[in-house]
Amino acid sequence: MQDGQDASSIDSPEMLSLMGYSLAAESGQLEAGIQLCLKAISVNPHNSEHYLALGRIYLMASRKEDAIATFRKGLRVRKDARIIVVLKQLGIRKPPLFDSLAREHVLNRVSGKLLRTLRLR
Repeated sequence: MQDGQDASSIDSPEMLSLMGYSLAAESGQLEAGIQLCLKAISVNPHNSEHYLALGRIYLMASRKEDAIATFRKGLRVRKDARIIVVLKQLGIRKPPLFDSLAREHVLNRVSGKLLRTLRLR
């Protein structure tokens, strides 16, 4: 350890998720990166940045469903604009209002547009 650094700063959740993302992005160590981000989330589940990093690693690992679920958990923590951007880039849409009807059904389309216009959805 360098002078001025203690073990607590190296093991901080922020550092863990940053190291996890860096390992995955720079050296392709996806599983190690996932584990570090999961540890960061377990220590501090109230930081949306950890979910963002983990979701991005899942995307690198071609685990899109896991990434989407992770991004959505992050949004429940905080409405992080970066997560919203990633979800929009992935083309993720909200589920239809009426599950029993097809997404293209007129009732789903009209009610979805109405609620979006009223900013209720």
